[in-house]
Amino acid sequence: MLSTVLLGIFFVFILVADPYGVSPLSIRLDHFNRLKPARVDIDRLIKPLEVWRFQPKTIFLGSSRVQQGFDPSVMIGSRFAPAYNASIPASTVALTVANLKTYIALDRQLKTVIFELFLYPYIKAKSSAFIDREKRSEFNFLENAVMLFASWDAVKASGETLFYNLVRNAPVYEIKPGGYFYYPPGHSAKGPFDGFAAGIWKLQDTRPDMQLDPHALQSLREIVDICRKNDLELIFLLTPNHAYDDFYIDSVGAWDLMKEWLYRVTVLAGVYSFSQPNAWVDEPVSSHMTYWNDPYHFTLDMGRQIQLALTEDRRDDAPDNFFVSLTTDAVAAHIEQRREAVQRWARGQKEFVDRFEQERRKWIVSKENNNK
Repeated sequence: MLSTVLLGIFFVFILVADPYGVSPLSIRLDHFNRLKPARVDIDRLIKPLEVWRFQPKTIFLGSSRVQQGFDPSVMIGSRFAPAYNASIPASTVALTVANLKTYIALDRQLKTVIFELFLYPYIKAKSSAFIDREKRSEFNFLENAVMLFASWDAVKASGETLFYNLVRNAPVYEIKPGGYFYYPPGHSAKGPFDGFAAGIWKLQDTRPDMQLDPHALQSLREIVDICRKNDLELIFLLTPNHAYDDFYIDSVGAWDLMKEWLYRVTVLAGVYSFSQPNAWVDEPVSSHMTYWNDPYHFTLDMGRQIQLALTEDRRDDAPDNFFVSLTTDAVAAHIEQRREAVQRWARGQKEFVDRFEQERRKWIVSKENNNK
């Protein structure tokens, strides 16, 4: 009897504190639970529940780049509304297939799927062990609901939420109700940009051969087939690459790889590209950047302009080439434009280029020592 009462108290406590923003009570008060520090890094649990709850007409799919960059409320008043950011950080294309199947099953109103194109999920990894794991990784709706409403983790998160709102009550990193990741004021982009030269070579160890992964390409074809079968509009977005990453692609001679990838993508569905070099994409590095959180993640400001371009309502001061429709015939010119632009850019970035080459030499020496 006592255990039943305690369970009931814990359940009511979770519903009222609502640490994940999914309680049907929808109580959201200042100095109580408005800020939700526990609503972070739980996309795999929370997003199927919110798709089921909100029944969006449009969903955004992709990696943490889309998760951080697209606020679905921008689409209000357009044909895409209501929209929801269903992206999952570190998604493989195979995982996206499983996610899409789940969202279709849960959302009777779904009409449009907007899917991010980003090169690296299509590069063969050093280990293929993750492939089988992702194929098995499907949402368990009831299990997820239990974790969010009736688990010890939810109890702890409720306490943390109340304490944070009562004591600190300051903006916090969290997933907002539209499914997007929010950066509180004060985020500095300079640190991540400064660490790029060293960090990129650590990542290089995971993709030493720089070859396209046939499993990822097959998963992409599955996404196209699923959308056709369910009469869903599918839009591919080639999201922006900062000059730092295009410089890395140039340095490892991966332009032909990107060209082959874009050839294969553009024959499957329409592609809207926002990766052309321009003042917004190649924004100079500083502590407070308008369009970039770090070398890979664009800000909500950049994402807003991408979304507005889709609704044909972009800003007057947007770069002329901010938004283009990329066809198979235009891929070669697109790649050449980016290659030439980043090489011009590099000639004015001596400090970055020197640091990049220094870190590359360290990486080469480290690999040689490991092979002895």
